[in-house]
Amino acid sequence: MNSLYTLALRQCSSLSSDLQHLASLAAQNQIPPASSPIHSRIQSTLAELQHTVDDYDHMARREIVPQIREKAIARVERFRKDLEQYSVEYKRKSAADRSELLAASTSSSISAATSSPAIQQRPSSRYTPNSPWVPSPSAYPTSSPPQQPQSSYGYDSRTNAALSEHDFLSSTSQTLDAYLSQGQAVLSNLASQRDVLKGTQRRLRSAANTLGLSRNTIAFVERRTSEDWYFLLGGGVVTLVCFYFILRYLG
Repeated sequence: MNSLYTLALRQCSSLSSDLQHLASLAAQNQIPPASSPIHSRIQSTLAELQHTVDDYDHMARREIVPQIREKAIARVERFRKDLEQYSVEYKRKSAADRSELLAASTSSSISAATSSPAIQQRPSSRYTPNSPWVPSPSAYPTSSPPQQPQSSYGYDSRTNAALSEHDFLSSTSQTLDAYLSQGQAVLSNLASQRDVLKGTQRRLRSAANTLGLSRNTIAFVERRTSEDWYFLLGGGVVTLVCFYFILRYLG
């Protein structure tokens, strides 16, 4: 149980440092994407901490000594509060980073659209005739060309595509992290089962040694009992012979 407590402390320290690093990156306008290693590490550590706290809670409730059990249960409550706080903080920072990424993508799309040559090249409405015999353009009815629709639909489609790609990468990263956390949980379960089997083996060996000592003790007692029985029979015979001679010569 002490090993689980140490592991939980180490995981809490790792989560705290990773969240601080993520906040420092956001403060420097270096927002990492959802598929970056720091997000994967935080999600994996959160899943591992949840599994560690559950195992520690299970072992704490099986503790026989009341003082140790109460202390362990109090530690479990503190770990659960820390885990909830870390999860809420990570979700808040992830949502803020996603909003900033979306705003940056939208602003870059708008700036690219406003700087395109098709919008900058506009025909001049002024017309200065070079000759008095040339009529002004207002003398002839001119039909304005159909106005092309703005490319806002293109901006929206690009933004939606970027968001879809971001969501897909995020879901893929979360799925991989879930698989990795499950594998690590299985590995930790195997390690804990190995420790339990080792403890059981030691107890069985101790019981076998105790049984061997008991067998030797029982054999020694049985041997001494048979020897004492022989001494008892010999003493009884000697006593009867003494009584016979006493009655014969002194009676």
